[in-house]
Amino acid sequence: MKVFTEAKPGLVQSSAIALGFFDGVHPGHQVVIGKAVEEARTLGVTSGVVTFRDHPRALTRGAHPLLLTDIDQRLKLFEELGVEATLVLTFSEALCRLSPREYVENVLVGAMGARSISVGHNHHFGRDREGNPDLLRTFGETLGFSVHVAPMVFVNNVEVSSSAIRESIIDGDMTKAKNLLSRTYRIGGEVIKGDGRGRQIGFPTANVQLREFQLIPRTGVYAGIVQLSSGERFDSVINVGYRPTFKATGGDDDPLVEAHLFDFDRDIYGDKCTVEFVEYLRTEKKFDGIDALKEQINADAAKSRQVLENAKNAAGGETNPGDKSKLPA
Repeated sequence: MKVFTEAKPGLVQSSAIALGFFDGVHPGHQVVIGKAVEEARTLGVTSGVVTFRDHPRALTRGAHPLLLTDIDQRLKLFEELGVEATLVLTFSEALCRLSPREYVENVLVGAMGARSISVGHNHHFGRDREGNPDLLRTFGETLGFSVHVAPMVFVNNVEVSSSAIRESIIDGDMTKAKNLLSRTYRIGGEVIKGDGRGRQIGFPTANVQLREFQLIPRTGVYAGIVQLSSGERFDSVINVGYRPTFKATGGDDDPLVEAHLFDFDRDIYGDKCTVEFVEYLRTEKKFDGIDALKEQINADAAKSRQVLENAKNAAGGETNPGDKSKLPA
């Protein structure tokens, strides 16, 4: 897949494109992107996406929201959906000032050669979000492109949206998050050195320094999977929190994400790993001493093994049936 970062004239001669930020690339997003890919095949043109590196609210509201996927993850998922070219825009002051028509003429038609444009039902674009699907259709009549508006998508009678997925993750409801997202929720980063307490008590952990603006699930203990940059996957028990047994909790610090990989004993400092959250097991709590903590970790590990085994059996041997993606950490 070709990736462009500047809307220069003639990047793509002719295309069918999908528009959106697409945080999570959930089933609703997949319908929009899938329509662009289908149109590209019908028209014999390039399938494309126009998106943004950072969330537009980072500029318009001065605060970056926490994300389900960063740009590297989104690009990988676009490619797996059949997208051939993606224009990744930086949401700048200059871009904000473009009128809806200027945005369509300069970016979508001038740079991407759009002959078909697919959007979600609530898509807005251009200065002050003045553009909408109806206005896009009007532009298409004179600029020579068709417009396709995707309907809402529901899973178990719940409308699929990035907001609904975020709420599920914040609540620790990883099953609901997986159903709405169409895969297990995952975050990633670099394995860094910690204080070694896990190894000292017999449970070495991979301490993950997360990328910026990732949404971290609620504090607690999870059954999950750690995927290394090599593609190797290891069942794990994961702790998200502040380790109250060893120090005072909270403050303004972000919670730590630590994973104990089962049947694993290698030095992976510096590795870029992905942490997948399969099921929430319990809240984080303070223990009276090391022995009580070790006993609880043993119980957590046993429960995690059983949860993951049950998940694999239910999926015919795979924790994530149909999910073959190896997202970048």
